Amino acid sequence: MSNPLRNSNINYSDGWFFVTMQVAQNKTMFGVIADDKCKLNALGEKVGSSWEGMFARHPEAYRDASVVMPNHFHAVIRIHRRPTNKPNHLSYLIQGFKSFTTHLYHAAVRAEQCPDIGTSLWMSSYYDNLITTRRELENIRAYVRDNPARWDDDRFGPVTTYHYGNLELLHEALVAYVASEPDTEVRPHDTGRLSREAGPPCPAPPCPGPVISTFTSPQERGVLARCLAVRRPFIHVMPGGIPERLPPAVARACAEGWALVLSPSAPGTGVNKQRAIWCNRYVLDRAARITHGYIRPGGTLETLLRTHTPP
Repeated sequence: MSNPLRNSNINYSDGWFFVTMQVAQNKTMFGVIADDKCKLNALGEKVGSSWEGMFARHPEAYRDASVVMPNHFHAVIRIHRRPTNKPNHLSYLIQGFKSFTTHLYHAAVRAEQCPDIGTSLWMSSYYDNLITTRRELENIRAYVRDNPARWDDDRFGPVTTYHYGNLELLHEALVAYVASEPDTEVRPHDTGRLSREAGPPCPAPPCPGPVISTFTSPQERGVLARCLAVRRPFIHVMPGGIPERLPPAVARACAEGWALVLSPSAPGTGVNKQRAIWCNRYVLDRAARITHGYIRPGGTLETLLRTHTPP
């Protein structure tokens, strides 16, 4: 890809172009990758529809391969030379698309249907590449088509790469528990509720079986505390690696055989957004039953739950 600044030697009013637009702050806003596909949330579907709709208003442009990814958008576009084309017609089309989809994003934020990442949905510029040969065009089409399938390739190892405790728990009928982070932070003067949306931590899921979760959000941590209090078996999936010193209660539960901690990452790796999604997918895929607390509308957990296919 070229520099995001436009190349003065390229005629952007005529030709084949490969463009990439990145979400502001590299946030995951449009869905999640599962089963080698991008499972779009409502905003992601609107972004894809908006790109398709743009060509009905601009007959000088031809829509080719495109894909909406969790935090970016790839597309191939053909612009035909016409007297009415702008001198930098590619930018004219892209800015119109970004402006319209940002409007849709703001409407979704007001309706509490997606996370609020600030005033802009997209990074200020975009990447473009002039396509000059048929072979290059076919290679880029394949890159766009295969982008979801390559998303996890070589990114993360198996979730069980690092483990401590009783691996036999994986063979039992597991109960997944997932919950989103609350929309408002816990303040020092708060005396009970985590937020209006989240509510207080929940007790462990009512159905029997070991609980499996990343135990990341406040509600999930409340479930972990309940499991420890009543000695209910649990599997703690840790996206950022198993710490060298586990909390004493968790370490004791693992040593006694009624708990297991897992991670695809080495100790001290730290939490990564996509690795966290990878681990939540593992939690849902391993479970015989799924329970949940507060789920943020339009967030990654909401998309995972909506598109999850039971094993």
